[in-house]
Amino acid sequence: MSITTTSNLPAPILQSLAPGMLSVPTPNFNYIIPAEKYSMPRQGGTTMRFLRPVPLQPPVTQLGNTGIEPPSQVATREIIDSAMAFYGTSVILNEQVIIQDQDPVLSWVTERLGVAMRQAEDIILRDFLLSSASVYNCRGGVNGDSPTELTVRDLSAVASALDTANAFKFLSGKQGEDRFGTSPIRSAYFFLTSTEMQPTFDAMDKFTSSWNYPNQNDVIYSEYGAVLNFRIFTSSESAVQRAASAINGADVFNNMAIARESYAHIDQDGYSSQLLYRPPIFSGPLALNGTLGVKFAQAQVILQETWLRNVRCTLGS
Repeated sequence: MSITTTSNLPAPILQSLAPGMLSVPTPNFNYIIPAEKYSMPRQGGTTMRFLRPVPLQPPVTQLGNTGIEPPSQVATREIIDSAMAFYGTSVILNEQVIIQDQDPVLSWVTERLGVAMRQAEDIILRDFLLSSASVYNCRGGVNGDSPTELTVRDLSAVASALDTANAFKFLSGKQGEDRFGTSPIRSAYFFLTSTEMQPTFDAMDKFTSSWNYPNQNDVIYSEYGAVLNFRIFTSSESAVQRAASAINGADVFNNMAIARESYAHIDQDGYSSQLLYRPPIFSGPLALNGTLGVKFAQAQVILQETWLRNVRCTLGS
């Protein structure tokens, strides 16, 4: 006797397309957050120039009664230049994919291109800071490596160095409120680090989770908590040098301690982000392939090098 079972059915009948696309793992884009934002005007040339007055010496010597004038000072300015650069990527889609695929291909490809562009902005900023910031190697830990694991002592030393350089803090403190488990938060610099560092902060006695802030008014999604004068922001895209420590060959984490106005991100007016779709009719004699692409222009610059530190550390044993 012949029996028809599911084994006799063709594969397409046995399959059902789930509604919607699955989520794509996407890192937090933290490096763009503390950057000063500028825009290069159209027809404004290729380079944005920043000017900073050089401080004058305070007149602390008495004039006396001799009638002799003290030497005059020369007013000067520092010049900082940043040149615009252009980036882009694209996807080629055969016309049959666009016509026959049951999923709206153009929609999700457009979304992924947009995410890739924003991720590129952040990676460019990260690598720029990594190549430009002065380095502080942690030495307050006990794991015997160089650098050691990050400690409260190291964070205090870095905050003291920024304060000594008269750096500007980003955020005013949060006053304590009558709520269980909350704690007041100091005025703070930004500290951009890796998600792999989260257990290190959890073990610090001075750490306050972002969930234990007195209020959630200005808490950003990627904010993990606060230690002393630092608000901690984590991302899986943070710079990590694998097997790079001097003694034990451990992973070295490059954590950016950032003050306000320490660096800038510059976009190009009319070119900050462009989504470009060319239907197959423009591809060639047979109009076989369409294209989707994004392009953008950006520049970055260190505005005050003493207000920025690359705090290098390893993980605790």
